Amino acid sequence: MKEFKKCQSCSMPIKKVEDRGTEENLNPSSMYCKHCYQQGEFTQQDMTVDEMKQTVKEKCIEMGVPKVLSGMFVKNLHKLKRWK
Repeated sequence: MKEFKKCQSCSMPIKKVEDRGTEENLNPSSMYCKHCYQQGEFTQQDMTVDEMKQTVKEKCIEMGVPKVLSGMFVKNLHKLKRWK
């Protein structure tokens, strides 16, 4: 199975195995980060794509990313595997 370089839920870069979420058997997820996916389930199962966009924007701004750039980061979030 393809190992994605960014989370297919929030678009966070996944650079190390420690950044990956876990499947039910505790193996690293090939698609999702540790913030979005644990033990084979989404950490926020009822979250909508619009809520995820807002969460990612807020986190980017917290980390010092300019608002304009944070908007660009979430522009295509709806195209990720979780949201299709």
